[in-house]
Amino acid sequence: MEEQISVIIPVYNVAEFLPQCLDSVVLQDYRNLQILLVDDGSTDGSGEICDRYAAADARIQVIHQPNQGAGAAKNAGLRVAEGTYLSFVDSDDFLEPGAYREMVKTMEETQADMVQFSFRDVYRNRTEDQHLLPGPEEMDAKTYLLRFPKDWTCSLLWNKLYKRKLYDGVFFEEGRKIDDEFFTYQALLKPCKVVRRETIVYNYRKRASSVMSRPESANQRLLDCLDAIVSRREKVLAVYPELKYAFDENYLDTLWYLSGNFGSTRETIALLKWHLKAYLRTKGNRLPPRYLWPMLARLYVVPASALARACQAKGQSLGTDEYY
Repeated sequence: MEEQISVIIPVYNVAEFLPQCLDSVVLQDYRNLQILLVDDGSTDGSGEICDRYAAADARIQVIHQPNQGAGAAKNAGLRVAEGTYLSFVDSDDFLEPGAYREMVKTMEETQADMVQFSFRDVYRNRTEDQHLLPGPEEMDAKTYLLRFPKDWTCSLLWNKLYKRKLYDGVFFEEGRKIDDEFFTYQALLKPCKVVRRETIVYNYRKRASSVMSRPESANQRLLDCLDAIVSRREKVLAVYPELKYAFDENYLDTLWYLSGNFGSTRETIALLKWHLKAYLRTKGNRLPPRYLWPMLARLYVVPASALARACQAKGQSLGTDEYY
């Protein structure tokens, strides 16, 4: 008998792409799905599309709520999820045919608690396969956590299948521009087995509206990123203090990176300076790795106003012609 997968799909103003997303889920050959569509106050007809699909498929449950953001929408799905397994799909993306059967097969054959797969970036005029970075195919929680500072795909939510029990009592941070970075790693704070496979199971749509934004929105994403790194470092080291050097290095690397990122303001950089000085003053912290010295020295010495002007002068170099 097939174990049930709870599929959580937060929905907000994606009427153009939502049917392709929902078709890719309901037409999976793995049939035992609890499909949770959380309409987060859409105003473009997305909510009506959700209701239409629910009327045609008894596996679909629609939750309509006032707009509260992606984190709150995912939490609404988590509160009613009942499946043995848990999956997340963004409502402008779509699954590969047979994705869930492949994911569950891997989960069951390896006795894994979490499985990670490759995915594909989808642009307007082309696609680009994103394969796993080199590393072991199977590992325990601590070993996989050690990949987070160097492998950005570890934090991704939607290229994985999870045993739902890993996230008992864990919810998304609400009111954030980013939320996966606060959530995904928390499954690894308890003993579990992670398995990685190269099969592409997910298509991630690259939309201009999701990568281009007003400077104040970009600044908020940077602040959220900083908060996520700080929170992750604290929670990981509370469970695995032996990982301190790796997560300290990641923390310091993030400070200098954000200090030169488009969207950083004088206030943001002043906060980054405070974090750096607090780290250097804290007894027991190691000196930063030598390769970070020039960048951290710049952050430490150069006035926040000058660093902020340099960030704004960069502008945004992202081209939009190929994006949706």
